This record gives sequence, structure tokens and C-alpha cells, in this order.
Amino acid sequence: MKNIIKLLLVFDIILYALPVIAQKTKSIKQPNIVFIISDDHRWDALGAAGNKEIKTPVLDKLAREGVYFRQAIIHVSQCAPSRAVFLTGLSPHQNGYYSNNFIRDDLQWADRFTVPTLSGLLNEAGYQTVLVGKWHLVTDPWLTGFTDVRTWLPDGASSYIDSRLAKGTSRKKEKLTGFTNGIFANDAVEFLSSATAKEKPFLLWFASTIPHSPFKPNPSHFEHMYEEEKDHDIIPPAFPSHHTVALGQEGTAADSLAPKMINYYQSVSHLDSLVGRIINTLEKEGLAEKTIIIFMGDNGLMAGSRNIKGKVVPWEESLRVPLIIKAPMFAKLKGISNVPVSSLDISSTILSMAGVSIPKEWSGRNLLPLLKGSKTHGINYALSQWADTQSQFRHYTHRLVRTPKYKLIRWDKSYKPDEMYDLVTDPHETKNIIDKPSIRAERDKLLGWLLAGMKHTNDPALSWPKKNGNKGSSEDEAAELQMRSGLNDKTPVVMDTKIYDSYVGKYEFATRQVNSITTEEDKLFLQGDFGTKAELIPKSENVFVHKTLAVHITFIKNAEGTVTGLIRRNSLSDEFRTIDMKARKVE
Repeated sequence: MKNIIKLLLVFDIILYALPVIAQKTKSIKQPNIVFIISDDHRWDALGAAGNKEIKTPVLDKLAREGVYFRQAIIHVSQCAPSRAVFLTGLSPHQNGYYSNNFIRDDLQWADRFTVPTLSGLLNEAGYQTVLVGKWHLVTDPWLTGFTDVRTWLPDGASSYIDSRLAKGTSRKKEKLTGFTNGIFANDAVEFLSSATAKEKPFLLWFASTIPHSPFKPNPSHFEHMYEEEKDHDIIPPAFPSHHTVALGQEGTAADSLAPKMINYYQSVSHLDSLVGRIINTLEKEGLAEKTIIIFMGDNGLMAGSRNIKGKVVPWEESLRVPLIIKAPMFAKLKGISNVPVSSLDISSTILSMAGVSIPKEWSGRNLLPLLKGSKTHGINYALSQWADTQSQFRHYTHRLVRTPKYKLIRWDKSYKPDEMYDLVTDPHETKNIIDKPSIRAERDKLLGWLLAGMKHTNDPALSWPKKNGNKGSSEDEAAELQMRSGLNDKTPVVMDTKIYDSYVGKYEFATRQVNSITTEEDKLFLQGDFGTKAELIPKSENVFVHKTLAVHITFIKNAEGTVTGLIRRNSLSDEFRTIDMKARKVE
């Protein structure tokens, strides 16, 4: 009898405990994550950054309710490699995405990454992973861990209205009527409003093309929002007063024909409203309290500062980006933080929030202790790099370390000395203080952090040559002149045009761009990302030059004489370095 009573008591205890156990399991349920990426977004194009002219009420409120990282930087300042960092948790020299135009040889034309990805790891942990918006990577999103690929842009940019976009697990694009980013937002809202969004935790990767060029058109409400403003009255706070605003392709000199800052502000305000739609939907669907929102730019924008329009350079306008994190179930910290974080930290932080182990190869810091209010987080600096040594921006190859007070830049060339700037007293980075005796201790500390980061990731920059003054610059210039020679020689040579048929077809670059070679009336033509069809002038059996541009085409043949690809050499302007891009023949 006593044994029966004991069994009943144990049974009662188990029954009593079951609801408690279930409740505990429910309380540690994985959070939803909405990751919003803006495009070419200057850090100071935000009301919360102190810009009194731009209208971003939604993001400003998000910054107050969450944590606004005022000192945040991007780990690599260009669209494609920046997204690869978000996805792989690795630096460009590790993941192989060096720039928009150049990736490591083993990744060329690859449909997936060879390393774990954020989306893939979350998917394995039970998350549904949803992609909407700009992709700009060679790999296919559905082979990169995304289980729900909705409306997306395979390319790096598009028009702001009636764009050609892809849907689902295909890169085939079709024209969709409406404002491009409004279409993306519609798809995001549709997912968040669905029963599927409530079935299990999700990652919603929402990648806008705003405020990347062309900056307009935007819905009329946002066009009118700034119609009373003059461009010179709404200059971003961090823009140097002695320079002229100019917007456009990175690396090119500023000019008066570029779009205006008003157009840039209009697009940012449009994006702000789209973020508002996403947040409102989360609240309406009862998802807000269990959803983490992360908003970050993929890179900054020089916008004419230092006579540079774009990014990739190590200066503040290119490097700093908006970063806001709202994590209601974790964060005790709210408002402005001046801790120097970077985009390399985002993937590690997301995995930590989701309760997923961070790969040991990832060097990004976990920001969760910081968000929870820890004073011993140990985040004192951030690293950034431009690892590309082949593109038109190879003269900017560098590594850098930054704190809120100082920045130290190391260039790859022996003749380019290290640079160091006091960002508080010299925010426009005009005075190199690397040799100033009074800051030697700070310089050595920064250099120690930078070298430690290089060693930890086996960075090839460790083998860069020692500085030797100006020796070597003339050799670089001579090599550039050699590459350019012949690009503008349009004198044809006599050719047997019967061989032209072997060149006809489509050629795909590692970036997934496609150029077509056609023939017509015994002439060869190139058609592709240079716009209209242009004649190619023969220089030899395998070598041709573009009729009007500084472009040189060399066809590649295998041992049997079959055309397998081409190399396109081009020089866009004196501001760019000449580049060779290899394409394979696909049709």
C-alpha cells in the first residue's frame, strides 16, 4: 500500500511538472530575425545620426527603441563582397569574394559557397530562411541555405521602377510593374502576414536597392517631400564643406552632371517608409516581441568627397554605415552606443541569438553580451579591408583598424606609407600622424590589433613588402601603360572572316554577366553590358578591339582549336586601372 501511495505521489509530481517543463521549453523558443540591408547608405544619411534635413522617422524610432551603433563600419566597402561577409561570417580573403568583379578561381561560376553560410546554419537549426530583394552574388540563393526565395534581383543594381526581377529558384527575369523596392516590400509583408511565418522561426533577409544609384524615381510623396530644399542646404553632416557633392559609379571623378543629394534623400525616405511597413506588419501579426530587427548598410558612399563618387576606399564616408539592432527579448541596452563594431560581427551575433553554435573559423565578435548590457564585452576596435588585387580598384588594396578615436591604414604597396588619423580632431582625415612621437603608443596598439587579426585569419597581407619610400611606383605605372597599349588602336588588319562563325555565341563572366558575340555582313559584334551592339575590329586571328571604347577582346581556344571563352580587357577612364575579365562560352 505504501508503495502504491509513493507511486501515486510520483505520478502527481510528474503531472504537475509537465506544464512547467512545456512552458520553459516555449520560453526559450528561437526568435525570428528580420535582417534589412540598405545599399550605398552613408552613415550620416539618417536622422538619428544628427542629420536634421533628412526625414527618417521610422529608423529614428527604431534607433531609440533598439541600439544605434554610431561607430559601426563595414568590413569591406562594396556590394557583393559585403554580402558575402554577411553570409559566410568570413573576411573576403577567406571567403574568396574580393570585389564585385573578381572572386577566387575555385568559386568562379560556382552555384554555392564551399563554406557554411548563415542562412544554411539557421536552416539546419530549424529556421525557415526567406530571401527578398537584391542578391548580387554568383552563388544561387536556394543553394546557399534559403528555403523560400521570393522576388529577388540577381544583379547589382536596377531601375527604381518597372524592373526586370526574378522569382523563386530561377535567375530568369521578367518585367514587374511598380516601384522596385515597393515590390520587394509587398513580398516581405505577404510572408509576414502568412500562416507560414507563425509555424516556426524565420530569417527574413530583406535587401533593398535603396539608396544605390539611380536614386529615382520614387513615389510622388517622397519626390515632393524635399521640393522646397536646395541641394547645398541639405549636405550630410560629415561631408567636407570644401568639396562638391557628386553621386555615381565608384572610383570616378566627381562632376556636375551627377544626380543630386535631394534625390539621394528622397530614396532614403522611401526606404524608411518601407521599413515602417515591415515593422507595422510584425506588430499587427503579433510577431514584434519575438522578432529581432537588424538594419545595416552594405557600404557607405563618398558622394564626391576627395573627388570620389563611390566606395571601396578606406575613408570614413565609404566605411561607416547605419547599424541598428532591436532585440526585445535580449537587449537591455538602448539608444546610442559608440562601441566600434563591424559587419563581420553580424553573422556571429545572429547565430548566438538563435542559439546556434558559431563556426570556429568565424572571427566576428558576438554582440549579444554587449546588447545585454555587459561592460566587459572587450570590443575596442574594428577591422576592415579591401582585398581585391585585380580589379579597376586594385590601387586601393588595404587593411585597416579603427577605434572611435583613431584609424590606422596599411596599403599593399611598398611605396605607399602607413597612414594614421585622429578621427576626433581631424574627421575628414587630412593629416597623417603616423610618425607623430606623442601617439607612438596608440599607433603600436592599433598595429598590434591589426597584425593579430591578420595572423588569426592567415591573411596574405602578412607577406606584403616592407615600406621603402617611393621605389616601385614607376614599375606599377609602366605595367598599367603596357596593359593600355593597343586599346585605342582601331586600325583593322585583313582577316579571313570565315572564322568569325566560331566566335559567335554567349559568354558568361564569373560575375554571371553575359556578353554576346554575333556576326553580320562579314563583321563581328559585341553586345552586352556596354549597351548597344558595337563592332569589333580585327587585330589578329584571336584578338579584336571595340570600335569606340578602350576594350580589347582575346578569344581563347583549347588544344583542338575550339573556342572556349574570351578575355575582355578594358579601361573605362583615367580614374580606373585597366582590367582583364575572363568569360566562358556557354552557347
